[in-house]
Amino acid sequence: MKKEAANTQETYTNNTHRIGKLSTLIAILLILMVPAVITMIYGKDVKIQISNTISAIITLSAIYGVVSVVEVVSFSPFLGSAGTYLSFITGNIMNMKLPAATNALRVNNVERGTDEGEVITTLAIGASSVVTTVVLFLGMLFLGRLLVPVITGPALAPAFNNVTPALTGALAAPYFMKNGKLSIPTVIAGCLLYLILGYDFISSGYSFFMLGFIVISFLCYLLLYKAGIVKEKPKR
Repeated sequence: MKKEAANTQETYTNNTHRIGKLSTLIAILLILMVPAVITMIYGKDVKIQISNTISAIITLSAIYGVVSVVEVVSFSPFLGSAGTYLSFITGNIMNMKLPAATNALRVNNVERGTDEGEVITTLAIGASSVVTTVVLFLGMLFLGRLLVPVITGPALAPAFNNVTPALTGALAAPYFMKNGKLSIPTVIAGCLLYLILGYDFISSGYSFFMLGFIVISFLCYLLLYKAGIVKEKPKR
């Protein structure tokens, strides 16, 4: 039975990565086709400056390349294998996919990284992707002109400007409370850096700071584990 279960798990993992890589490749091609077709139809008289284009690509790649690596490293443990492919293809990870995955794990009382967690996060992210796509389509089709003035108005603009911090805090709070010994050093380091360097400096390179905080958390875990303060819990 254990051998059959291991073979089934290996087959599932291999198929997940095979389908995920193929789907990602198709998504990249479809995304690149949009500017290519628009340029072919409407940009016949536009002169593209190769040097400036390459310079812009290098600059954006240097910025968002780090962000992409940090997001994959930090989000993947919560999203699972299939959920990671699905989330990065459909996008809006921080606001929709990550909350759906973490909340599904919490509601079902399942640990991340387990077989059950893999299935649950995949279903949650899939449902979130379908709902998001339907809502966006209906909003674009029927409610776009009505909602945009309300959302961007002076009364609600401050609230929507803080949606991401609010979601991040709501998601992080249960894990901070559950792993206080590990989270306290990282939170203290973040607060000190914010007070010393200021918001403008940190926001301009937040991806680098996020990567640094991941390293700090890992080092704190190693030190506390070696000291016997934190102990590994056996997986169920």
